[in-house]
Amino acid sequence: MTVTQLELRDHAWTRLRRARPDLAPPGQDGADDMSALLAARERVAEAADGDEAYLAVAVVRRFEPANWIRDTCRFALGLTPDQAAAWRHAFTRTVFLAGNPGNLGDRFAFDHVAEDGSSAWFGPAPVSASAGIRRLLKLFQAAAPLSAAQPTTIRIPAPQTVLSRTALSQTALPRTASSQNVSSQNAVARNTLPRILPAGRTARPSIHRDLHMVTVGVQLHQVLVHLHHLLAEAAMDGLIAPGDLLTLRPVPCLVGVSTPFAAIRVDVDPTLPDRLRAYAALTEETVAESAQI
Repeated sequence: MTVTQLELRDHAWTRLRRARPDLAPPGQDGADDMSALLAARERVAEAADGDEAYLAVAVVRRFEPANWIRDTCRFALGLTPDQAAAWRHAFTRTVFLAGNPGNLGDRFAFDHVAEDGSSAWFGPAPVSASAGIRRLLKLFQAAAPLSAAQPTTIRIPAPQTVLSRTALSQTALPRTASSQNVSSQNAVARNTLPRILPAGRTARPSIHRDLHMVTVGVQLHQVLVHLHHLLAEAAMDGLIAPGDLLTLRPVPCLVGVSTPFAAIRVDVDPTLPDRLRAYAALTEETVAESAQI
């Protein structure tokens, strides 16, 4: 399977209209005119400014793909409907910062902390709510290109409930918590608090999908951005649910994939600004391989 420029523009317009129909009038389909799509993207960027625009913040200590994907999905699945809608309106905008969540517990109460302490999420919330942590930490940057890796299958856990997220900020990240015990405290809190489906979502049988991640021509911090958008929006759309299996498949490019795509992360190609490029994709349901639990 090869995704054409026409299909990529269609995906880009669909995402734009879903999040901000007011900035992407139905009469402009962008399929025949890349300039119309770029103009709409500029309107989106202008609308993102302001203290009331929604934003999530992810603090990353280290990136281990399977664990990071698992917790990204768990974070997105645990949002309330109002949070998800406001964040979707802002195109799931997220700032990635370099830091150790275990060293920040005395100053910031995160909304989700990975059980291994490698990452933590704050928000999504109005931009002004995260001003302090964004001033304190630097952007997460990694100049080294990604290396190819073997496929890894990941089981998506149930999200924390709103109740457990509140309790975690009060108990699992106490103001005296040290970096050594944050992970174990989070694990205890999650195991003793109830887990339910996100509000407004109904249960369905678990399914398996392939998650293709492009590795050529992208750096680690760019991969985080592309995967985060794709996974968060797939969780909101019901393409990813607790119990599902995702097989991460690093690939040079999204060419030759036999299974149809259910969702694609599309952005402008920095080397060819008049063209789009697919950076990650989630397939339709496939046959699962052995899962990494």
